Formats: sequence, structure tokens, C-alpha cells
Amino acid sequence: MKLKKYWKTVFSAMTGSPGRFWSIVCLLALGSATLFGLKVTGPNLESAGEQVVQEQKMADFQVVSNLGFSKSDQNELKGQKGVTADFAYEEEGTLGNKSIRLFSLPKISKAILVKGTLPKKNNEVALSANLQKQYRLGQKITISMDKSSQLKSKTGKLTVTAFVQSPEFWTSTKGTGTLEAYAYLPKTAFSGDYTVARIRYRNLAKYSFASSAYQKAIKTRQQKLTTLLADNGKKRRSELVSVANQKLQASQKQLDQQSSQLKLAKMAGQDVTAAEAKLQAAQKELNGQKEEITSLPQGTYSLYTRSTWPGGDGYSSYKNEVNAVKAVANVFPIIFYLVAALVVFTTMTRFVDEERQNSGLLRALGYSKKTVMGKFVIYGLVTSILGSAIGVILGNYLIAPVVNKICVRGMIIQKVVLGVYPGYLVLILLEKITFVWNHLSFQGKVTARNIFRYKQRMLMTIFGVAGSVALLFTGLGIRSAISGIVNRQYQEIFSYDLLAVKKTGSSSKAEKKLEPKVNQLGQSEWIYYGTSDNFVKGSSESQTISVIVPPKSLKLINLDNRKSGKKMALPKTGAVISEKLAKLAGVKVGDKLSVNLAGQKRQVKVRAICEMYAGHYLFMSKTAFEKATGKKYETNSVLVKLKGAKIAASSKTLLKLSATQAVIQNQAMITNLKQTVNSLQTVMIILLILSIQLAVVILYNLTNINVSERVRELSTIKVLGLHNHEVTNYIYRETAVLSIIGIFAGLLLGRIMDLKILEMVAADAVMFDPAAPWFVYLAPFAEIIIILGILWMVVDKKLSKIDMLGALKAVD
Repeated sequence: MKLKKYWKTVFSAMTGSPGRFWSIVCLLALGSATLFGLKVTGPNLESAGEQVVQEQKMADFQVVSNLGFSKSDQNELKGQKGVTADFAYEEEGTLGNKSIRLFSLPKISKAILVKGTLPKKNNEVALSANLQKQYRLGQKITISMDKSSQLKSKTGKLTVTAFVQSPEFWTSTKGTGTLEAYAYLPKTAFSGDYTVARIRYRNLAKYSFASSAYQKAIKTRQQKLTTLLADNGKKRRSELVSVANQKLQASQKQLDQQSSQLKLAKMAGQDVTAAEAKLQAAQKELNGQKEEITSLPQGTYSLYTRSTWPGGDGYSSYKNEVNAVKAVANVFPIIFYLVAALVVFTTMTRFVDEERQNSGLLRALGYSKKTVMGKFVIYGLVTSILGSAIGVILGNYLIAPVVNKICVRGMIIQKVVLGVYPGYLVLILLEKITFVWNHLSFQGKVTARNIFRYKQRMLMTIFGVAGSVALLFTGLGIRSAISGIVNRQYQEIFSYDLLAVKKTGSSSKAEKKLEPKVNQLGQSEWIYYGTSDNFVKGSSESQTISVIVPPKSLKLINLDNRKSGKKMALPKTGAVISEKLAKLAGVKVGDKLSVNLAGQKRQVKVRAICEMYAGHYLFMSKTAFEKATGKKYETNSVLVKLKGAKIAASSKTLLKLSATQAVIQNQAMITNLKQTVNSLQTVMIILLILSIQLAVVILYNLTNINVSERVRELSTIKVLGLHNHEVTNYIYRETAVLSIIGIFAGLLLGRIMDLKILEMVAADAVMFDPAAPWFVYLAPFAEIIIILGILWMVVDKKLSKIDMLGALKAVD
């Protein structure tokens, strides 16, 4: 049988109702664009990051020793199964007015060459890429170092041979954080014991850096390394003291011999005044060296992962962005496709009903059932393939590139119808509730009957509106949750700008210089500050907890309850912990938390949980601290709120003092937190736009179906004398009621999705504000009302052009 007529009917079905055809295409295009755009973004970002990790042989761990690594330390680490260890030097210096960190060129975590050639001679240096505008290749520069520096040339001239990026600092250094720049020199440019060990496990290369399998493997190895290095500190100090004492004893023996010789010379009548003065000076110097050895601090071996080592915030931020995009991609496209599928199902059902006559004619002409059915299959295939193709193109060339660009901004990674009668009259449920039914107007009763008369359309409208509202609510809720946390954390909760930590074992003379300098910078508050690395059940990685203990009450940190807003006072026993820490550790008020206090593990009772959005914190009163540790309370750090001075300049001023161990700037944490927030903000904006488009397509499609399948009914009531607007309101009341039901259902679903996604995308050390402000509830409601208002005008215009006589003459 010839199929010419058949193909004409197929083509006519597609062109005869362009609104229906393109609405299906648009729905599928939106779903495909969202799915493809988000689904490829996460893996693409992960692949780009993994390329850097593997090509540069990025270390899994860093171990930093304050007393350097002995030969036995080196052999112990190298002897671990499957380990490649590289020992290197790390120093702090000054380049012009910038603080700069110097590294010896490593074999693990190799520098990424941006321009030039890596240094080979002791007087050559490779600078971080952010200094390209200030310096040029071949330029002579001077880096000033401390007297105790291991760099052979303390103030010598160095020649710039290259500009590089470090795989250990994923964010571009811009001078807003503690680290303003860094540089690499050959190992031969340094002397003395190595201070840094980079460790890479060969069997971990099979895991992606962002995978849970890698985090699980790292956790196991971190625990083993911590146990391995537990007693090395005492051994290292004893070793150094022993070697130093041997040298001092030899020096003392020489001085004693010289003293005996001077006594003999003096007895012989010789003038030994000058020689005695020199001997006394030498003895004084020797006594000073003895005091230094006595005050030599305990050896510490600080173990860091990629996320926790100094400057590793960029890596952690990028990893969190990858996982956040993946989490969003696993939720939003499913909702899009579910809503689209429901609407497409309704549209296709209506299409089949409309084509009953044509299908009957084709069967009468001898076409088989399969051939007739093939018409609808072809229609579905064409719309599906076309919609999916458009969606894939939009997702690949619009959504994915935008999200990729935002996520890698500032990073070292840059690749990256026939009517049907309702049948016999059936009472609806509402009619049985006589109290309500009897109080409804005639129009209200008609609307209620029509709603339940078309049950499939009722469910599709409710689900469609609920789905688009849920997506919009989720997008707005997440955007609201992440937008204000930076200001809340670092302006309202933390009112200080930087934290300066005193150097352990510094002289009282050096400490006396620190206090007036701090007072000059602005308002200050002396506290005890410590850190504790804990494994908690809610995370696969070790979490760093900052312990803060003021002598009285906190002045520059505001503690309050997030839900009630009530201010908190530090308890006399136990501690106040941050909300995210409590959630990860699975503890509540009254439970106990294991934490490292004053060098030992203690069980601390949780007395209250405070609002905190970045980092993990534990706050104790002086009394509670002394009870928990059994030690006398002493301050070791100071919080500083600057009065007009610049943060970077103030940090340099404090770091120049010998009593300052380190300066922790809030600005560095703000920069990294903003990077994560901005990336998520962009993703949410894209999803909000897609959610609004989805709502428009869904409501237009359902309204169009409603009008098409009830054209005879509408023509009848129009013939009976209803005006155009009254006819529009007759049918549109149903859409309005169903839309309002869908809005409330969508707000409930959206709130559930909002809380779930916030939990999924937040990093371990970050908490987004789960409270949803009023506009998050109001905006989806207003959006649907506006769309309904615009569609009312479209429907009103369409109904005014109905051919009443033609519709009434049509065969049922």
C-alpha cells in the first residue's frame, strides 16, 4: 500500500498545531539543557582538576617540622609501603613591600611553568605568576630574609628566570590573604635540615581527588602517619640537645683551658687585661647558647592533607564546588524531567483523542494498526529528538561553559481535538460536605465540578505548577542561604580583622614589644587560641577545630543562638561549639565531644551550640578550661580590630616582631568563601531562569489543552449570552484554583528540596543559613500569578475569535 497519504497526515499533525508541537519541544529542550549542562559540568571540572593533580604529582600529605627532619625521620617516612617522599625547604621573606614564601624546587607537587625556565643556579629564582606585572624575566631582585633563615644568601641579588603556579595553591594569589606571593629556588640555595616533607601514595593515583573513595583512603593513612610521628618530637629535641651539648662541652673545655693559661700568665706578671675581656665575652656568649638549648621547644611534626595545609584553601574550595555542582545536577534535572514528562503525557493523550477521526479513516483505507500507531510514535520521536538536540546544544554551549567559567575563575585551572462527554452525573466529594457546598455560589459549584470532571488535567496542573514552584523556591532559597553568610560571619559574628599568635618560648623582652604594637593598630583582646584535629562521624576527612578561651567574656566575637537570636555567655563548665561541628559530630547539648586541649585529648561537655557559618569552633571560659585541663590559664594570642590600618600592612608589622609566630587574617578566609558562594550563585541564577521558563511552558501548554478540548462547551455558553471575559473567567477559574493548590504544594516540596540540597552542597567546614526569608515564599507565588495574568489575556483573545457555529457543528 502506498504511504503518500499516510506521510501527509503525519506531516499535517506536526504543522497543524504548532503551539502543541513547539511546547513539547521546548519542555524537552529545557529538561535536556538542564540535565546535560549540569551533568557534564561536574565531571569536566573534576577531570580538569585531576589533570593538574596527576601531571604535577601533587602530594597527598605535607609534614612540617619546626626542628627539621633528622636522617631517621627521613628513613622512617620513606620506608612506608607505597610511599614516595620528597624533603624540601620552606622559608618566609620579604620582596619589596610584599611578604613572600620561598620553596626549594620539589619533585612532588611540581611547579607549573607559566613563562621562562626553572632556576638551576643558587642565584636564580622563579616567582609566582601574580607578580608578572611588577617584574620581568632577567630582572635582578632582592629578597630579604631573617637572620635564622636557611637560605644561603640572606640579602643577595637573585635573577628572575621564570613565572610559575603552584599546584598546592589553586587560587591565584592576589595579596588579600596572608600569602601575597611565593617563589622557588634550587635545593642547593638552602642549607641545614629539611623542614618540609611531601608524601605521595602511589596506589592513591587511581582515585579522583574529589571522590569519597579518595577521602576514605586518606583518612586511614592520616591516622597511620599520625601514630607513626607521635613520638618523633621528643626524639628530635633530645637528639639536637645532645649534639648541641657535646659542642658546648668542647667549647667550655677550650675556655677553661684558656682561663688556666691566663691565670698562669697573670702570675708571671704579664698584662692579660685584654685577653680576660675577650674570655669573658666568649663565656657570656657560651652561656647564652646554653640558655637557648635549655629553652629549645618540643619538636612538632604537623601533618596536613591537601585541604588543610597552609594555602590549601583553594584546593578545598574547588573540590567543594565540583561536589556541589554534582549534587545540584542529581536533583534539579530529575524534577525538570518529571514535570516535563507529566505535561508531555497530557499533551500526547489529548493529541491521540484529537486524531481519532483521522486514525479511523486510515484504518478504513486499509492501513494496519501498527502503521496508524506509528504516526504517534513518529510524532513523539521527532519532538523528542528535536527537543533533546536543542537542549544538548544549549547545555553544552551555553549552560556548561558559563558554570565552568565561574567555577575556575581565579583558579590555576583554565581548561576546563475531538470533545468527549463527561458521562453520567456523579456526585463529587465536596457535594457530600453540605456545609461547604451549600455556601458556594453557582459559579463556585460549576468550577468545583469542572475541576473534578477533568481529573487528569487537574493532577497535571497541580504537579506542573508544584514542580516549577519547587524549583524556583529551591533556587531562591539556596541563593538566599549563601548570599549573606560572608557578611554575617565576618562582620557581625567576628568583628575582629586578624588573629596574631605568640611564638612559643619567646623572651619576655620580645613579648613586651608586641603588646604596645598591637594596641597601636586598634582594639585588641588577648585570648588562649589552639587547634584540634578531630575525625568526626559525619565526615571522611579530619576536621580542624579552633579552640578559643578568653580571660573573661568575648568582646570581638558575638555568640548567639541562630534560631532564637539569644546572646550566649560562656559557661563555667563545658563548652560552646559551632553549629556545623555539632551536626558533623552528631552531638547535641548535654553530650560530650572529644577534643585536643593543651596537648591532650579531653572529653568536653557541650553546654550550648552557637551560630557559625565558616570553620569549626569551640569556646570555653577560663574556669571551664582550667577544670578541663588541670593547667593554669595563659593567653597566647590576640584578636585585633583595626582602626583604619590596612590588613596586609598590619600583618607585616606584627610578623616582623620576633614574638609573633603567625598572623591569621579573616580576609583570606573571606576570599575563599566568596569564591564558593559566587560559583553557587551563578548556578542558581541559571536554574532560576530555567525554572521560570518551565513554568511558562507548562501553564501555556495546559491552558491551551484545556481550551482546545472544551471548545464546544465554551461555544455553547457563549451562545447562551456570556460575554468574552465571562467565558474566559469560566474556564480560567479552574486553572487559578489548581495553580494555587500547586503553589502551596510546590512551596512545601521546595522547602524540603532546599534543605536537602543545602546539606549536600555545603563543605564540611561551611554551613549555609537554612532559614528561608519571606521573599523566597512570595516570589514563586508572584511568578505564577504574573504568568497566569499574561496567559489570561492570551486565552481571552483566543476565545474571542472562536467560530461558535463551526465548533457546534463539529461531529463528536
